[in-house]
Parts: sequence; structure tokens; C-alpha cells
Amino acid sequence: MSSHDNNDDLVDKQVQVQTSVGKKRTETQRSSSDLPSNPRKKLAQSSDIRQYFVPKDDDKESTNRTRNDIGRFSELIVLSGLPFSFVESEGFRRFCQTVLPMYDDVSQLTVARDIATMYLQEKAFLKVLFSVEKKRVSLTTDIWEAPTTSCSYMVVTAFWIDANWELQKRIISFKPVTDKKGETIARQLIECLEEWGIEKVFTVTVNNDEGNDKALTLFQDAMRLKGANALVKDGDFLRMRCCGDIVNMLVKDSMEHASDSIDAVRNAVKYVQSSLSRLKSFEFRIETGKVPKGNLSLDCVTEWNSTYLMLVAALKLQVAFEKMLGEDKLYGEYFLELEEETGEKRVGPPVSATWDEVKRLVKFLGIFFSCTVGSSESKSAASSNGYSEIATIDWNLIKLSNSVDEEVRKQATSIREKFEKYWDGLININPLVIVASVFDPRKKMKFSSLCFDMLHGKDSLEGKQLTSSIRSVMRHLCEEYSIRLNKQSQIGDAATQSDSDGFISSDYLYNEMINEMRKEEASKQLENYLLEKVDSCGLGSSDNDVLSWWKRNSSKYPILSELARDVLAIQMSSFAPESAFCTGGRILDPYRSSLTSYITEALICTQQWLRSSLQSEEQLPSLKQMFEELDFQESLDPWKQPEPGH
Repeated sequence: MSSHDNNDDLVDKQVQVQTSVGKKRTETQRSSSDLPSNPRKKLAQSSDIRQYFVPKDDDKESTNRTRNDIGRFSELIVLSGLPFSFVESEGFRRFCQTVLPMYDDVSQLTVARDIATMYLQEKAFLKVLFSVEKKRVSLTTDIWEAPTTSCSYMVVTAFWIDANWELQKRIISFKPVTDKKGETIARQLIECLEEWGIEKVFTVTVNNDEGNDKALTLFQDAMRLKGANALVKDGDFLRMRCCGDIVNMLVKDSMEHASDSIDAVRNAVKYVQSSLSRLKSFEFRIETGKVPKGNLSLDCVTEWNSTYLMLVAALKLQVAFEKMLGEDKLYGEYFLELEEETGEKRVGPPVSATWDEVKRLVKFLGIFFSCTVGSSESKSAASSNGYSEIATIDWNLIKLSNSVDEEVRKQATSIREKFEKYWDGLININPLVIVASVFDPRKKMKFSSLCFDMLHGKDSLEGKQLTSSIRSVMRHLCEEYSIRLNKQSQIGDAATQSDSDGFISSDYLYNEMINEMRKEEASKQLENYLLEKVDSCGLGSSDNDVLSWWKRNSSKYPILSELARDVLAIQMSSFAPESAFCTGGRILDPYRSSLTSYITEALICTQQWLRSSLQSEEQLPSLKQMFEELDFQESLDPWKQPEPGH
């Protein structure tokens, strides 16, 4: 399906399941997406979506302008995640009559068909990109749930670093799956790559679900059949464990251990925020207890970062809560009431033992919070920071396992054992995690060696073995890439295969010599890179600087840079940054859950493609931004009274 006209019937059927909107459009009502237009500023070179959203020249026909207007409005619908019904809402209709009369007759079907066409055309463009450039990609895959339909979707995302040394990300599949078995996941991955014409894969990042072990074994076998170039090192390093998933599992385990204390503090926060009189009573205790005022916001139970921030804020106001318990009778009676949902007594109030347990909990959550924020702020080569985050978590757990507090010591030991288990033993971690760190010119091998000494002891046998192992892996990878970059080696292979008598030809010997020379050159480039000082002066703190450094130095390290290009595209987590703190899994909103699977995929993919093209990929807010948001929310509190003089 490559043209709009050929897809009208299919799109109509898909959309009408959700919209039940009336008639089919005439040719004059067709989507603007068929029409060319001038380029828009700041769009990525690989995107062709710009044709939908730019104004036409003044001398174009009014019909064309109307079509283009619809196209630009479709962009708004996609980027903002608005339901199609928005265009038929009373508020939007009244707004259009006054301000935007050209949108007055836009229907759900008009927008849905325009979005479907945008999806098909950009998909066709990306297919050409993959087939022409034949990039090696790293993949991530994850499962989303649609609560409205009880349907599960498997998302596949491809990552690669382009010729301009910019990290590219494209969701290439968002299709329903009947189960989460290994065979199903492997089949979806294989069919996805065949559909897109992707022939070379470096790594696949998945979570720790049992089905993923079998899935990647089957996927590896299938890729081997595509030829020696389909995988690197025959797929020995294919599987990447999702760091974000491991952190979230540790957080979930930690919070379940202190669930009653969390509920007690949460209920206390609910109480003081539920009315103006209660808030005034609490503020009076803050003043009499001489406690500095701070932000106190209720958490979202499925976002553990909000729970962490709530607990940290509540701990700073512990004295005020304790004074409430001793002085405010209504506060004590609140915890004698029954919960409407469960019919059981409300958990709380927080007492001394509660606060002690919360203090221990935030020690662990603080470690995970800092590392998650740090890794999620990465906008490009996130893999270069992966090992440092893992080592930081492990080192802090080692310190807490030696705490004088017996409870902290027990918890730290238990959590570290699980951390080791989820990684299948840190000593056995995928070496590409460490290799990615080495390809950061600010770190190189010196940083990894420091981590080995910190975790295993200075000059320890484990540390020496890891150092030797990583150097060996990098050397073998460089040698493999040197051969693949040698076009003459392909001629040698062909000559050998055509020799029916089994004799070794002179061409074969010559190409063997060339391959050996290239291996030596690759090893020399690697050794020179590792021997040079770390580039701490020429780089800033941004991981974008890592890619820009390799862009500037690719001519100096022609073989090594090609390996770095693929390694730095590896993803440490299988889900997007905005889901980094989610403990409830990936959930589709009710609006998208009610759509057909075809339209759902079109919306999810087109939204991500648009954001990539417009260079506005959503990022996780920093710690500073989170606290600024808390300050802003507090300023909007309807119970707050302006201070005198304001």
C-alpha cells in the first residue's frame, strides 16, 4: 500500500470501528498529506514528514490551502495525543467558528485518514532509508497493556547513529500479541525486521521476563540464517538486560518491605492537604516546632519517584507530624476511620518506628533515584554512562551492607544479592556495557579499571580478569570490524566459493594478507586510543559531546570509530525515559486502548517519528525541575492564603 487512494477503503474500515462517523470524503476533501511543500526549519535530514505541515505559497489554490491546514491540524492531534473526537467537540467547533473557520467542517474520519496517510508515507520513506544505508541497528522491545480491551502490544524500537554522528530512534512496530511466550516474541521480532528490510542487528535490550531468554535464542538462530554479517561475534553479545527494569524491581521489593510505613505517611499527607483548617493546624505545628517550611505533595502510587520525594519531604516535617499526633485530636481520630475502598482501618498514624523505617527506605530509594535521573537525562549516547550507574549502585549497596544499623545492613545485603541475581552475576555482565564506557573519551579504560578496583578490591584477581577480558573483547571486535570494512575480503570469499576443485587461489592468499594487515591496524588504533590521555578538557558534561568527539576523530580512528558508532547506539533500558519510574508497567491510555490495532500503531509510530523529526523527544525532568514543579504546584494550592504584604 503506497498511495492514498489505494488505502482509502482500509483506513475507512479501521477508523469506523472507533468513530462510526458518516460518509466517505470526496476527492476535494482528501487529506493534505498528498501534497508537496517547502521544508521546515530544524527537521532531521532523514524525515519526510515536513511535507504535511508547512504553509503553501500564496498563489496556491484555496483548496490546497485547506488540505494543508488539515494536515497541520493532524500534526497537532498526533503530537498532543488528542482523541479524534476532539475535532467534533462543542468547544472546538465554537472556537473554529470564531478563529479558525477552515477547521469548522473537519471530522474524526478526516483527521484519522490524514494521520493514516502520514504514517504510510513516512513508513515508506524509512524503509528506503534502511534498504539503502543498510545500517546495523540495536533494538529494544517491551510489552504494553491496553486495559480497555485487555489486549497486549509489543513495541519494537530501532536505534542507530547516522553519518552525522547523531543518535536516531524510530519505533518500527507496535502490534498486538496473544501472549508473552518466547516463540511469540521471537516471531514478532523476525517479522518486524523482514517488513522493514533490516538485515543487521547489534543488540536487543529486553527486561527480565522468562520468555525473553527463549525469544532471543530463537531470534539469534533465525538471524544466523541470514548470513555471517547479520550478527556481531555470532550474536554472543546480543542480549542486553534492561537496567531500568532491574532498578524498578529492586525499588518494588524495597517498597513492599516498608509498605505499611509508606501508607501511614501517605495518609498523614492526605489529612493535612484535605482542608484549609487541617492545613492551618499543620502549619501551626510547623511554626511551634520551629521546623523549616518545605514542599509536601501527595504521591502517585504508580510512580515511585513521587513516593520518594513525598517521603523525603515528610521526613523534614517529622516534628510537625509528631506534634499533630499529640496535640490535634481530629488528626488521631482520622486514623480510626475505615477506608471506603477496603472497609479496613486506615493505616497510621506514623509513629517513631514508622519514621525510622522510612529513613532506612529513603537511603535505598535515593541511590536508585539519582542513578535513574542521571541515566534518563542522557539524550544520545546513554550506553556510555550505563556501567558507571551500575557500579555506583553496587558500590553504595556495599557501603550500606557494612552499616552499623543492623536493619540497614540486612536490607542492603538482601538487595545486593537480588541485584547480582537480576544481572545474572555482575562478573558475567554483557561486556558491551563496559565497552560502551570505554568508548567515552572522558573515561576510556581507566574509569572501568577504577570501578573494578572499587568493587572487587585493588589489584584483585577479579579486577585483573575483567580488565583482560574487556581488552580481549574490544580487540576481537575491532578485528571483526576491520575485515567487514574491507571490501576486498568479499572478493576473496567469492573467489574461494567459486573454486570447485578446492584449491587455494593466489587471490585468496592476497586477501588473507590484507585482512591480517587490517587486523593489525585495528589493534594499533585501539591501543593508541587507550594509551592516550582521557579527554577531560575538550568535552563537556553532555553525552552529546561523546558523539561529537567521535565525529571529529573518526578519520584518526577509521576502524575503531565504526565499532564505536554501533556500541554507542546500544540502549541500557527497553522503555522510554518518561516510563523510567513507572512500577505499574506500560499502560495505554483509555483513548488509544479503544482504537483498532492498526490505528493505534499508526498513532504511536507517527507521534514518535514526528517528535524525532522536530527534535523534541520527551525527556525525563531533572531533579531540579522536579522540585521546581513541586514549588509551582504548591503556589497553586487553593488552601494557601497569601502572606501579609503580598
